[in-house]
Amino acid sequence: MNQTAILHMTAAVLAGGGFFLSDRLLTIGLFGLAGVLFIAGIVIARRGDDRDPASEV
Repeated sequence: MNQTAILHMTAAVLAGGGFFLSDRLLTIGLFGLAGVLFIAGIVIARRGDDRDPASEV
């Protein structure tokens, strides 16, 4: 399993856990952390993508 998939799955678990919590601050924290992990997964995926978009035209 690659790093992007692991980060996106972890983000989904944290966001899902945020729905079931009653403490507002903890819920916001979990949603924020899930967003950071999701964006980190996108950044890692883009960094591994070494194709030049101009060469595909």
